[in-house]
Amino acid sequence: METEAFPDVTLADTVVMEHRALNSGACRNDGELTKDTLVVLKPKRRRYQISRNQIILCACVVALIVAVVVVVTVFLIKHTCSSSCSGCKAAQVAKPDLQGQMPDLNPSESGSLSPQIVPFEKEGKINSVHDPWSSIRLPRSVIPLLYEMRLKVDLSNFFYEGSVNITLRVNTSTRFVIFHRNLSDVDNSSILLTSPHAPSPRIVRQFQVPEKNFHVLEVDRELEASSTYILTIGHYSGPLQTTLRGLYLSSYETRSGDKRYLSTSQLQPTDARKAFPCFDEPDMKARFKLQIIYQPGYTALTNMPAIATTSINSDWLMTEYAATPVMSTYLLAVIVCDFKPRNYTFDNGYELKMWAREEAFSQTEYAMDFAIKTYNFFTDYFGMPDIVPKADHVAVPDYPAGAMENWGLVVYRETSMLYDRLVSSSHNKYTVTLIVAHEIAHTWFGNMVTMAWWDDLWLNEGFASLLMYLAMDKAYPQWNVFAIQIVDEILPAMVKDALTTSRPVSSHIADPDDIPQHFDTISYSKGMAILRMIMAFAGAENFRDGVRHYVERFKFKNAEMSQLWSTLTESFNGSFDVGQIMDTWTRQMGYPVVTVEDGSTHYTLHQSRFLLDHNIGQNNSTGEVNRFGYKWYIPFTYVTQEAPNEKKTIWMNLGSASIPKYSRGWLLGNYEFVGFFRVMYDKNMWDMLAEQLITNHTVLPEANRAVLIGDAFAFARASMLEYDVALNITRYLKKEQSYIPWEAFLHSIEFLRGMIANNAAYVQLQHYLRNLVAPVFEIVGASDKGELPEKYLRRVILSMACDVGVEKAVEYAKSMFANWMKHDTRLPPDLSMVIYSVGIREGGATEWDYVWNKTTSTSVATEGDMMMESLVYTQKPWLLWRYINWLLDSTKIRNQDVRVVIGYFSKTPLSRMVAIQFVMSQWNELVARSDIQSIASHSYQSFPTIDLNLNCLFEAIFKENTPRVSNKAVENALALIR
Repeated sequence: METEAFPDVTLADTVVMEHRALNSGACRNDGELTKDTLVVLKPKRRRYQISRNQIILCACVVALIVAVVVVVTVFLIKHTCSSSCSGCKAAQVAKPDLQGQMPDLNPSESGSLSPQIVPFEKEGKINSVHDPWSSIRLPRSVIPLLYEMRLKVDLSNFFYEGSVNITLRVNTSTRFVIFHRNLSDVDNSSILLTSPHAPSPRIVRQFQVPEKNFHVLEVDRELEASSTYILTIGHYSGPLQTTLRGLYLSSYETRSGDKRYLSTSQLQPTDARKAFPCFDEPDMKARFKLQIIYQPGYTALTNMPAIATTSINSDWLMTEYAATPVMSTYLLAVIVCDFKPRNYTFDNGYELKMWAREEAFSQTEYAMDFAIKTYNFFTDYFGMPDIVPKADHVAVPDYPAGAMENWGLVVYRETSMLYDRLVSSSHNKYTVTLIVAHEIAHTWFGNMVTMAWWDDLWLNEGFASLLMYLAMDKAYPQWNVFAIQIVDEILPAMVKDALTTSRPVSSHIADPDDIPQHFDTISYSKGMAILRMIMAFAGAENFRDGVRHYVERFKFKNAEMSQLWSTLTESFNGSFDVGQIMDTWTRQMGYPVVTVEDGSTHYTLHQSRFLLDHNIGQNNSTGEVNRFGYKWYIPFTYVTQEAPNEKKTIWMNLGSASIPKYSRGWLLGNYEFVGFFRVMYDKNMWDMLAEQLITNHTVLPEANRAVLIGDAFAFARASMLEYDVALNITRYLKKEQSYIPWEAFLHSIEFLRGMIANNAAYVQLQHYLRNLVAPVFEIVGASDKGELPEKYLRRVILSMACDVGVEKAVEYAKSMFANWMKHDTRLPPDLSMVIYSVGIREGGATEWDYVWNKTTSTSVATEGDMMMESLVYTQKPWLLWRYINWLLDSTKIRNQDVRVVIGYFSKTPLSRMVAIQFVMSQWNELVARSDIQSIASHSYQSFPTIDLNLNCLFEAIFKENTPRVSNKAVENALALIR
């Protein structure tokens, strides 16, 4: 197959070569210019006697030359301005030859400029709000239809270069074409705008608006509405980044010590413009057709299947790929690597591959098995298959996120996709399952249908988060994932959403720099929770039918939240006005607490906003005003003591409600925890519920047992409930053998432990905790058997028992660690994290160094992560300081792990103090190694404490660096630690 999809000589080539030929005097006999006559002849210097006849002859020759030059110049101008004529087919735009060396498209060396080439202004100014470049958003007067790209990746020199032709459609007439570029090295002289059906416009001015990453072209005439043009950027280039954004470099070492390199990409949310000039907004969807040039010994992957691979020469291969469906720029992906694939083909021909470095290839088996189940599940759930004919899933050694759903080329960090059944824990398996399901769910929610702007990022992430649990439950019903999601996602989201600095799920984004802050627990976990609430009150089948209708209606398009609500309302046959209900949950921050007032004949329900700072909540003086006044449409489900299995629902429509009371006894609200709200009872009701737990805790659902604990401690933290009432709810835990309530308790008690860590009450609390956990440890033991919930329970019980000093548990962990060090025996995967931590805590430098050396030698990424986390449990300050200083050394800790290790340092009081002092003193160096917003986020999210000294340090860090950190990150940090 022909490797060049465009003519050998194109408009860009012709413009440049003609001007070089003119300056060199190189013309053929017929007056046409060739690519072969671009040599400037330098005559030897000689002395001549010049006669009168010779002078006359020379004058004639000069006159003739001038005439020829004039004629040729007129011809060139006419040729350039009339490039759309049927005879010259100038619509075939430039495709620079990237085979081997890139061509020199800069005509400045010739001393002459093409009529198409104008001086470039490095920085344009915004003179008026009416300037088309004054908004943060690109104007919609011109939109892209097709990108035809050629990209050359050089892994010997860590460099890439490319060219792109972008077919544009003009919506409204304009003299400006504005696109994104965040590359420093773009050959501005290679930028052309041509028309296939009219005289091509002449670019008269071009400049950048750096603060918006805009590149502006002004042309000499109006671009006609409904017409198409082709924008050519003939050459751009740059180093493969080390910041894990755009096109970037990654590496790994083989067991033999060889270092191997690969290039990969991360373009979400606004880094496509770092990789190539483009229209980098989610609703400016287009098709992409790529050619990738790379070195032999590697494989090049992108979103679509390869059409053909040809050998350019012994040093370079070129692969051409099919065109993508219409999609957003952030979904494009390119990887050049030497990985090995695991293959599977579905009955309909859909190809699935799992890629990893060769030494980790065996660890792709589980992800493949689950991905097969998941694609089948979602194809059935949505009633349609994936549109892209293949899916490559690639585990790369360096990746900034857990994974990214690039359509047809999903990219993961290794810990998110690889699983070794002999070494990895059940938690690792659960994490891989969850992330693979999440990314595949994006095929339909995010890729086929995309939010219109980042305001509604939660539509992508909230839906993918809900759908992943549906797929997991289908594959592994015994895992009880809908209960696990409560303690893993929903309760933590409720903590953040109870801050005065929270935000609505659907939040206006005025500054693109704030987009990364919206990839947070509000978009993912709260978004998932409120969709789960719709599914609960509308019914699972009705919800599925509504989702199918929505995807079918907006396939290949962008949608706004209101369009989702109207589609669901239609699908529910008007049973619910979904928009009216859900606007109260998405357009105002926070969530309600429903207070149950126990009367003689009725239970009266009142609603108000819940805040961890209850004093602010009482007068609602948060400074944020909304049209709902912090009132919600609440589907309040409940059971009573006399009918604990008869769930009933009453709607609280922006106000109060009442429930008839037929007998004395408790009422349990938010049955099975399907609503995103807390329930507050009077002390008598709390006492009755505590007594029910002690008498027979299984009368209450597992989810409600966990949530009662979570709610009680949240109310105590907000000074709405005494701590003795909250602790009374936990007395029954001696008999609890379900994971969810114990995990909720473990999270809930941490704030109280931190608050009293430095006074005598801490000893009493530790004694209480030992009395709770010791009996359960005796029952569950330390084996490594059973289903995932049993393994989870055993892990949390052993961890807590060792933490509070249950002697038998501590001795078990110490002996296992010593035996592991002595004989290199394999530890129980689900208990290994606890064993590592106890061994480090009880040991010294010898134990610490042994574990560190193991982190660098293991080929299982999840095992290495557990070991790295365990290292912060040492009680030797100098070891902590040595460890945290390695954050500045990329030979010790990868860039992708900088923010993760900062999070590990939140685990103990000593490590927290070391980390905060380090972050304060080394802020600039850390920012150079990792994403600034991630550091700010992890620094505050990982260190909740009421220690005033630490609070002061945090305030100093964030206030001093506020100009470089999102204001929202600073506000959240300070709100959480106060």
